[in-house]
Amino acid sequence: MDRSEILELLGDLLVRSARGRGVIASISGSTAMGKTAVLNILGEQAGSAGSTVLSVVSTPDERDHAFSGLAQLFHSLRTQFPEGGAEGGGLSGTSLSGISVPGAGIPGGHPLGGPAEVVGSSVPGMPQDDLVAVARQTHQVVAELAARKHLLITVDDVEHTDAATLFCLRYLAQRLPHLPVALVLTRGTLLFNEQSPRILDDLVYQTSVRRLHLRPLSREGVRDLAASLAPSAPSDHFVAELHRLSVGNPLLVHALVEDQLRAAAESEAARTLSAAVELAVQPSAADGLTTGPVFQQAVLTCLHRLGPHAERVARCVALLDRATTTRLLSRLSGIDEELVRSCLHLLTGIGMLEGTQLRHPGMCQALLREMPHDEATELRHRAAGLLYDDGAPPQAVAAHLGNSSPLHAGWVVPVLQEAARQALADGDVAQGLRYLELARDCATDQAERLSVMAQYAYAQWQLRPAHSAPYFLTLKTPITAGGLTSDNALRVAEGMMFHLHFDEALEIVDHENSADGARVALHGTQLLMVSEFLGLADRTGRPLPKAHLSATSTSEVRARHALARALARGADEEAVTLAEQVLQGSHSPEPWKLEGFRSALMALCYADQLDTAHRWYEVLAADSGRYKAPGWQGLLESTGALISLRRGQLADAVRQAEKARTLLSGSSWNVGSASALAVLVEALTAMGDHDTVVKLLAEEPPQALFLTRAGLHYLYARARHHLATGQLNMALTDFLGCGALMQRWNVDTPSLAPWRLGAAEVWTRLGDRERAVRLIEKQLTTHDRGLSRSRGMALHRLALLQPTAQQPSVLLDAFDRLDSSGAWYEAAGVLVDLSRAYQQLGETAVARQTARRAWRLAKSCRAEPLCQSLLPTKAPRVVDTKEPVNPSGGQYSFDQLSNSERRVALLATQGYANREIAERLFITVSTVEQHLTRVYRKLGVRNREQLLAGDRANTLHAV
Repeated sequence: MDRSEILELLGDLLVRSARGRGVIASISGSTAMGKTAVLNILGEQAGSAGSTVLSVVSTPDERDHAFSGLAQLFHSLRTQFPEGGAEGGGLSGTSLSGISVPGAGIPGGHPLGGPAEVVGSSVPGMPQDDLVAVARQTHQVVAELAARKHLLITVDDVEHTDAATLFCLRYLAQRLPHLPVALVLTRGTLLFNEQSPRILDDLVYQTSVRRLHLRPLSREGVRDLAASLAPSAPSDHFVAELHRLSVGNPLLVHALVEDQLRAAAESEAARTLSAAVELAVQPSAADGLTTGPVFQQAVLTCLHRLGPHAERVARCVALLDRATTTRLLSRLSGIDEELVRSCLHLLTGIGMLEGTQLRHPGMCQALLREMPHDEATELRHRAAGLLYDDGAPPQAVAAHLGNSSPLHAGWVVPVLQEAARQALADGDVAQGLRYLELARDCATDQAERLSVMAQYAYAQWQLRPAHSAPYFLTLKTPITAGGLTSDNALRVAEGMMFHLHFDEALEIVDHENSADGARVALHGTQLLMVSEFLGLADRTGRPLPKAHLSATSTSEVRARHALARALARGADEEAVTLAEQVLQGSHSPEPWKLEGFRSALMALCYADQLDTAHRWYEVLAADSGRYKAPGWQGLLESTGALISLRRGQLADAVRQAEKARTLLSGSSWNVGSASALAVLVEALTAMGDHDTVVKLLAEEPPQALFLTRAGLHYLYARARHHLATGQLNMALTDFLGCGALMQRWNVDTPSLAPWRLGAAEVWTRLGDRERAVRLIEKQLTTHDRGLSRSRGMALHRLALLQPTAQQPSVLLDAFDRLDSSGAWYEAAGVLVDLSRAYQQLGETAVARQTARRAWRLAKSCRAEPLCQSLLPTKAPRVVDTKEPVNPSGGQYSFDQLSNSERRVALLATQGYANREIAERLFITVSTVEQHLTRVYRKLGVRNREQLLAGDRANTLHAV
């Protein structure tokens, strides 16, 4: 029953008892459900109706003190009738002060009419006759009081009432039917090991007792209570949240509302109180309710009322969190499992638990904050040990170790390291670092501590890649002294290579190369050198063991092997297959394969499998949001930028490269930021943003960069910039320098950097056609193993060195190859030159159609220089410069047209509608119409058809 129903029923019982038919009611319910509030309301109602109200509030502290409850009852009576009589008239000769408790060895007994503390000592072994005498006298006083006016006696928490008082109450209850007296009791829930006194059961379970159970507040009950506490009507959402968090516990509802009012007053100090309250009681769905100090204290108040066993169990629940089971709670708390179940039932009843979980984080915070530090540490260590013994996941065990002081036990450091490894693999780098810092403090010897430090350095690289170099460098001396295993030592060396600290890295590699049992670990490092740090492979003290794949090779090793094959052999089938097999693992729940994924993506990119590489990049990028690892995210974005660049998505390449540089760049150079810089320079050059590129190239790179694959990309990108800005000699130096390094390192594949084509373009501009042809033919005769993009680019460059009549067929072949490989930027460049070839051959209609395709493709790539090359901005380039004659006998004077008018006229002759012209030139349709009107007037034509006449159209295309 809810509160209103119980109060209504009790009101009826009061009316009945006032008519001379005594009643007894017992109200049960969980702690803090409002039983006391019901008694108080009932007492106020009865007092207002003229009844005498006597109250007893029992507590566990007074349970063993005989007659302590009866003392409260008569103290209440004496307070109401200080002169010893009802309303000043006495009680038919029975004085309150005359009632006493006879006791063994206590002369004169203890007066019951005085303060409660007078009856302070236990009265063990009281004779039955004495108890009956006191009960009889109590009944006499009650009967005489009731004879004057209706009497209500309330006993709150009767389960804590002392046995002597219960005896008197039972005696009175048996004689109530003929008295105008109502006896109303409240009774809480006992633990299963707490035995209810038999005399209490005799009292409560009499047939005449009306037993009522008080349920938690309903949603409407919560609404009514909240409305009584706040000056504005609560919203439906607010009421729903209140009910969800409190589960109808009135004490928690009070606390939650008060917290909302406090939060509103603090955060909205500039507003009026009413406006702040209105805001507080109508929270948004996203923000929810504030659980502040009042709520947390209310939780603790509820808990303390349940007793020490329930309190300890609740603390253990808060500490174990999601790992909670009844058996584990029993072992951790040291409390019998059946008693734990009873405590859980009590905690659920007051709204703290849902299953074996606390209902709200604020409850957990309150419990843990109140727990003494020593007790919390002891419990956490015990919890970690119990979970470890039960085979719990390392992260579940580490969660308890991480919130306490160091524990020095043999199993602790390995558990923390494994938990850190999993956290790092999941991308939660900050948590991984916390585990490793604790592991370092828990380490019991130097070898264990160094192992943790190596893992910590790698974690720092994931979190702050640009600033992680010192963590790797400090380990060089311990490694060369033999303090680390080969796996950890070589991982540290690879971290040094990332930061271009090659001397220190090679010293470690040479040390491990001379050690026994390091052969397998060296395979991965050797593959890293021949695929990333190409200039280091021949600088080791002695050759590294050649890597061979096996069934047990890790995904990282297999990915590096695929990348090395792609660099050495082009679009090698084994490299492509191996790379895709590694990337299939991106769907698995093993995120520690991340390092291999980037190498696999690069292998596909260098194999000219651009669409496949892009598809896999999108899969990884979509999942990268769950990894809080800037190191991995930066390298992934850098790789994605290169893929976008080669697919002609220049704006995407710039965006991705800039993001990668933000994540990877610091005060010193590293291969990650250098790779992103190279892509950014090449993309911006293709987009025509040369001023920005000049700023990017202002800082001189370290010489160590040119021992890496990233250095090759940097040289090629810088050469493209020099070429685009007319610095031909500087461009040639960079192209040839890039080629010399690629040949020396046996990675002379055009898919890495087509340096021959760049150098050929320079020689062409310098007028040395013969050298240009030799370079292009050299690339074409190299077995490219299916590198469609690379071959298409070579055919494009070759076609431009052929006679005009032979160009279209070669350019069409180049376009087909570039189109099939998804290289849109290079394909657009081919169409630009194909349009010009057709124009020079007099095939104007085909030239216009091709130019239109070229424009659209170049525009989609954001390649503004290519777009500008299609517009008529220069003087006529035809041999015959004679102006064509107009129908009236005069000559057409194209010099009269402004640049803007020429652009509009050219696009009109290519068949574009006015709206399409407006979109391509970023002007309005009205402006296009105005330009055409002026063009018609200046050229002496009346309409577009005359403008499209052969001589005029051909002359315009030549302008």
